[in-house]
Amino acid sequence: MNKRIKFLISVVLIFALFVSNFIIPASSFETKVETSTSDLFLVNLDTDTVVFSQKPDTNWYAGSLSELMTFLLSYEMIADLDKTTFKVEKSFIDALPYSDGCLDRFVDQTLSARDLMAVMLLTSGSDAAYALADLSSNKDRDAFVAAMNERVATLGMKSTAYVSPGFNNTSAQHTTCRDTYLLYREVRKNEFFLSVMQKKSYTPAALGEDYMIEAEASILNEDSPYYFRYTNDAMYSYTEETYEELVATTTYHGKTYLFVGLLGLHQSERNVYADARKLASWAYLNLSDYKLFNEEDVLSDVTVTANWGEYPVALHPYNSAYKTLPNNYDESKLTYQFDIPKTVKTPFLSGQTLGRAKVSYAGEEIDDIALSASTDEGLGMLSDFGKFTGYVYRRMTPHREVLAEEFPTEPAVNVAQPSSESATAAAAPTATEG
Repeated sequence: MNKRIKFLISVVLIFALFVSNFIIPASSFETKVETSTSDLFLVNLDTDTVVFSQKPDTNWYAGSLSELMTFLLSYEMIADLDKTTFKVEKSFIDALPYSDGCLDRFVDQTLSARDLMAVMLLTSGSDAAYALADLSSNKDRDAFVAAMNERVATLGMKSTAYVSPGFNNTSAQHTTCRDTYLLYREVRKNEFFLSVMQKKSYTPAALGEDYMIEAEASILNEDSPYYFRYTNDAMYSYTEETYEELVATTTYHGKTYLFVGLLGLHQSERNVYADARKLASWAYLNLSDYKLFNEEDVLSDVTVTANWGEYPVALHPYNSAYKTLPNNYDESKLTYQFDIPKTVKTPFLSGQTLGRAKVSYAGEEIDDIALSASTDEGLGMLSDFGKFTGYVYRRMTPHREVLAEEFPTEPAVNVAQPSSESATAAAAPTATEG
C-alpha cells in the first residue's frame, strides 16, 4: 500500500471520528454554537467554572503543547536564565529526532536560556525545547522527560504522558483537554511567560533587532484573518497532514476564559481558531457571575460525639463561592449532594473539613466544596461548658421538643440565592471575528 493511499485512509478515519463526535455534543450549559473541533474545554478562570465541555478526557497527541511542561520545568531547574547559554550549532539541529526550524536563523549564535524560552513560547519551537532540556539536565534527556512525568502527577494531570521535551507525533506522548487546562493554568502563574505573550515578540539582548521573534499563532497576529483581539496568550500546534491544537486565554470586560481545543482539522481553514473565537464570544454574551453563598451561610449540619453525649454542629462552606452561570440563572436548578459522616468525634478545629457538598446546576456539577464548623469543638471543659449544660437541659426537659412542635420557629431561609452583586451579562464584543 503506497503512502498516498495510507494518507487518504487516515483522513477518512479522522473524518469519521469527527462525524461521530458531533452527533450528540456535550456542554456544561446550553449553547447553539456550532463547533468543528473534536475535543473542547472552556473555563472561566475568575470563578473556576467549566462552561463548555466536549470530550474533555479523551487522549490525543500532545504535539507542541508538551513544550508548556518543558517551559515550566526548565524555568525552575536552570539557576540563572541569563548567564546559562547555549550555542546553536547545525549539528545539534540535524541530530534532533524532530526539527521544526525555529533555531535555524540562530545557527552559530549564542542564546541564553531565557532567549530559548521566548523562542519556544512564541513559535511553539521544538528545537528550542530540546536545547532547554539539555541545559536543564546536563544533556540527560531521559532524566528530563522523567521529571516531566513526575510533574504530571503533581499537577493532577491524570491522562498525560511524555516521551520527549518537544513535538512528538506518536500516541506515546498524549494529553487531554482537561489536563492541558491544568498545565496551562499553572504556566500562566509565571511572570516571564505573561510578559512575553503580552508583547507578542522578543529580541535576544545580545543579538539585536535583526533577530526579533514574533508570535506565530495566528490568533495573536493582527494581520491574520484568524486574529481575535481579546486574546492574551496562546500555544498552537499542528501537522500539515491532519490535525491542530490550541490553548489560549481571552479577556473581555475583566472576565478571563481559558480555551482548549484538540483534534481540529488543519486542512479546513484553522477550525480551532474559529471555535475559540465563537465559544469565547458566546460566553461573554450569555454568561454572568453569581455569588451562590458566603462562608457564614449554613448549608447543613453534622452530629458531633463528645465523651458526655451528642449534639449538632452547623456546617458552613469553607469559602464563598462565585460561579459563572447563564444570564437566565434559575435558582431552582441549583442542587446540592452532601457527603457528610453520620457522626464526628471531638476534638476538631474550626475550618477543619468535616464533609463535602457537590454543587450542580441543571444537572451539571459546577463545584465540590469543603464543609467545616465555625468553632473549635472538644478542646477543653471550659469551651464545652455551654454545650454540656444545654445537653443536660434537653435530657431533663423533654417537654421542650413537644413545645417546638406546637410552636414551630420560622423556616430557614434558602441561602443559595443569586447575589445582588451578581455581574450582569457582558456587552456584546464589538467584533466577534477579531
